[in-house]
Amino acid sequence: MQKEDFYKGVKTVGFVSFIPFILAAGPLSGYFVGTLLQKKFNFSSYWVFLGVAFGFLVAITEIVKILKVIARMNKK
Repeated sequence: MQKEDFYKGVKTVGFVSFIPFILAAGPLSGYFVGTLLQKKFNFSSYWVFLGVAFGFLVAITEIVKILKVIARMNKK
């Protein structure tokens, strides 16, 4: 039983360690897409802000999904 608990803890740490990367990747990708749209189509700089905000929202939804998986995994 201790071995299973250890591996469950390792899985949890693995899932949780992805959270900072997701939190950084969402807004960064939104920034790059917003900048690309701004340069290619001569949009205003609001598109960059919208891209960052959208990337942040997507990152938050992915983090919620990860936390739900962790909660389900720890219930078993």
